[in-house]
Amino acid sequence: MTTGHKKMRRKEPLVGKIIECIVLVVLFAMFILPFYYMIISSFKTTIEASANPPVWWPETFVWSNFADAWKEANFPKYGLNSLIISGTVVVTCLACSVPCAFAFGRMNFRFKKPLFAIILSDMMIPVQCVFLPLFIIFSRIGWINTYHSMILLFTYSGSTIFFIRNAFMQVNNEVLEAARLDGASELSVMFKVTFPMVKPVVITMALMAFLRRWNDYFWNVSLTTNDDVRTLPYAINALNAATDGLLPRWEVTMAGATMLMAPMLIAYIFANRHIKNAFVYSGIK
Repeated sequence: MTTGHKKMRRKEPLVGKIIECIVLVVLFAMFILPFYYMIISSFKTTIEASANPPVWWPETFVWSNFADAWKEANFPKYGLNSLIISGTVVVTCLACSVPCAFAFGRMNFRFKKPLFAIILSDMMIPVQCVFLPLFIIFSRIGWINTYHSMILLFTYSGSTIFFIRNAFMQVNNEVLEAARLDGASELSVMFKVTFPMVKPVVITMALMAFLRRWNDYFWNVSLTTNDDVRTLPYAINALNAATDGLLPRWEVTMAGATMLMAPMLIAYIFANRHIKNAFVYSGIK
């Protein structure tokens, strides 16, 4: 091999790494920049928040924006609704999804494949297609403006069943057979034998269910006509109407959005290890 070819081969990996680094930096900026602008804008004055071109660092940090957002968005009321709905949905969704996932992943029964195909097809249907029928059903049984509709609607989750089922399928058959030979029931096999192996995936799906409900706005206004059970996304959106004379108070809206994001960030920090493990094969070789 000539000297020229050797130099070309040495240069190719270097060029590839440079391109890879550039792409990663661009993607990082695209995802992080909006969050940075939201957080830094929550400390600006009204003039700085409305300035064009944007102000990337305020002259003085205005901490009172958070107090204004807390008061104007009525965080205690809407935050309590968010906690009740999101927390209850996580519990009911896992109570429904884990047994279903175990049945589809590790048991044999009639119509197993057609039923699972229905679950997969349900994941492909946009929520806007079923909004009107659900609204009519809930209105006729008197569940509009109640926790019942906001919780029951999300007790079933096709995506949660799908991912937990895939985790159950990764568990080695020998583990299940050994437990059954020892006389363990199917419930014992599911909760005492296989559940610890798929726990990272279950925790990840619980976090995803919590985030979906915590951030939900569409069903928040679709199944309600007053503020009794509405949650924080509705309250944060209402902050867009806040004005200071002729200028909109974007800094208050940004402060409210930052406070809305805080519980999600805390939940991710605590579940970070489990989320990483959810993408690692957890079966026993």
